Amino acid sequence: MLKHSKLVLQTIIASTLLSLGAGLLLTNNTCINAAPLTSITSATKINESIPVLKPVWQAKTDGSGIYDTLPKISNGLIYYSSNGKIIAANLTTGKMKWSYNKSADPQIITNNSVFFVNFEGYLVKVNSLTGKLIWKVKVAKAPVEIGAHATLRNGVIYLRNESGGISTYNPVSGKMIWENKGIPMYAGSIVGEYNGVLVVSSTVNNIRTQYFGLDPSTGKTLWRAEGMYSFVSYQQGQLILREQVNVPFIASSAPIKGYLMTLTYLDVTTGKITRKENYNSLDNVLRLGNFYTSIQGSYIYTADGNLDKDEASLNRFQLGQTSEVEPKGYSTFGKWVAGPINGFAFFQKDKEIISVNMSQDTVMKFDGFVSQVQKIQIISQGIYAGIENGEVYLLNSTTGKTLGKVKTGEAQFGNIFISNGYLIILTEHKIVVVKVPKELI
Repeated sequence: MLKHSKLVLQTIIASTLLSLGAGLLLTNNTCINAAPLTSITSATKINESIPVLKPVWQAKTDGSGIYDTLPKISNGLIYYSSNGKIIAANLTTGKMKWSYNKSADPQIITNNSVFFVNFEGYLVKVNSLTGKLIWKVKVAKAPVEIGAHATLRNGVIYLRNESGGISTYNPVSGKMIWENKGIPMYAGSIVGEYNGVLVVSSTVNNIRTQYFGLDPSTGKTLWRAEGMYSFVSYQQGQLILREQVNVPFIASSAPIKGYLMTLTYLDVTTGKITRKENYNSLDNVLRLGNFYTSIQGSYIYTADGNLDKDEASLNRFQLGQTSEVEPKGYSTFGKWVAGPINGFAFFQKDKEIISVNMSQDTVMKFDGFVSQVQKIQIISQGIYAGIENGEVYLLNSTTGKTLGKVKTGEAQFGNIFISNGYLIILTEHKIVVVKVPKELI
């Protein structure tokens, strides 16, 4: 396994929720420290007396659920794949209600139906309560060697085939609406529909990315743009893309000047670049990598660093500020772990996890973590921290109290979900379900 494979996995998972990033100290070592915050809560000590929360139930999975961004739950049932089967289990007991053979990971869950693409290249719809087949339609050549992914958007199923092509289907009948075979979709995604244009993306060579604008009613290609881009946001008719520096791939020992961040604005109707913004000129951007970018109000947050190290640095810019203006940095809190999302950013310094409330200028510390944090999420009042030794800690973000820990036996975590008072932990090889403490409900 590559050195940073765990970090890359977490970066992929974390498109919408708090997750680990792999960034590191800025290559010119000129990070600006954060201004002192108004209130600091003394560290809450994590120790062996913390109660171990036993799972209500757990089950082995095929591991694909580690990438889920939404819970696969409906009508009191949770859906997952194991040993080539889709299994529908009672959320509170884990008891299997039905299974469907020769299937793959359930990709779309509605009140009445479950959709997935099987290994024979069929898009399959089954009844969510009984598992009974409703229809199946051929959508890809068998076997599906690379992957085909179905998503439901605005009442239409979008299917992207990593072997090439994108198509749409009626979720009631399974009838194809349109197909565009000319769109390469390897490592692709549907970015969204903006101002009447469907935007999709895929990789060109695992370094450069291409974006396509499509007519959402016909699938016709309207424009194409290519570069070392990653999607950040959409505002006022413009796609905001982060243009990555290409110098990490240059074999050189000499410093290379550049910018910490460049934002490229793309007109969503034409695909034309309208302007670029450069932020914070640096003396050396060699081996500089970016692992988190988020526009929140008038601010843009970015976590960046040297690809050869294992530390992260979070900085905040005013959107649109000049390249000469230095950012507000947060290096005094330690290595960046996650965020800010939902108003919180998280850092780790030795065995201490530091939670920073960005709007209230307050800090809460949790001390005594025995290993590196791999995953942090905040849901309502709860902070859920998964660490390398396989434990997940449940913390109260308001009081700082540690309510318990769950021993999963896994070192890789997907997103954590809560449904009907139950905590669902998805790992690389299993699903673990725990009753949520009343204090966090």
